Amino acid sequence: MERQEIEKLTDKDVALYSLYLLGGWQKRIHTEDIALKCYELSPSRFSWVKYPQYPDLAPTRFALEAAKKAEFGALVEGESEKRRTKKNISGWRLTDNGVRWIEANKSRIEQRLGKRTPPADRIPEDRRLKELLRSVAFKKFERYGQQAEISHAEFAESLVCTVNTRAKVLNERLKAASLHAEELKREEVKKFVDFCRIRFVSLLEEEAKDVEI
Repeated sequence: MERQEIEKLTDKDVALYSLYLLGGWQKRIHTEDIALKCYELSPSRFSWVKYPQYPDLAPTRFALEAAKKAEFGALVEGESEKRRTKKNISGWRLTDNGVRWIEANKSRIEQRLGKRTPPADRIPEDRRLKELLRSVAFKKFERYGQQAEISHAEFAESLVCTVNTRAKVLNERLKAASLHAEELKREEVKKFVDFCRIRFVSLLEEEAKDVEI
C-alpha cells in the first residue's frame, strides 16, 4: 500500500471506520480502543512522531470531537474518557447519521486502505441488529426473560418486518441475527432468537406453505 493512497484519507475517515469495525454502531467504544484500531489501519498517521512504534491518541480524539459537531453532520455521540479507569462508561458511538455516512463511504475508505469490501456487505445486517436491540420485544425479553409476553407485531417489528411478512423471511432474519450475534459474541441476542423460535413456532413453521416474495 503506497503512502500517497493512505494520505488521501482524512483522520475522520479512519477514526469513524475504526469505530464502525469495533461495533460502534450499537455500543460505546473507548477512545483508546479506537485509537489503537486507527494505528493498526494507518500507523504513519496515528503514531507519535519521535517514537512511531507507539499509537498517538490525539489525532483520533480530535477527529471524533470534530465529527460530533453539528456542522460536520453530528456523526458520533459521546466523549473522551476523563478518568483513567477501565470501568469508565464514556466513549463513542455512531449516530444514525454516522451509520448512513459509513454506508456511503465504507467502500471508498477500504479501497484507500487497501482492504477488500466483503462480498456480502455487513451494513444491512448491522442496522437490522441495531433495530432488534432497540425493539420493544427485545427490551421485554431483557426484563422478563422466558416469561416475556411478546405479541406477533412486536416480534415482527424486532426483525424489521410486519405481521404480514412471510415465514420464509422471518426465518431468514432470525438466522441472520443469530449468525451476526455469534460473530459479535452477543449471547443475549442468541438467547432472544432461540426464545422467539419456540414462542412463535407456529408462525415460523408456515414456511413450507409460503412462496418466495
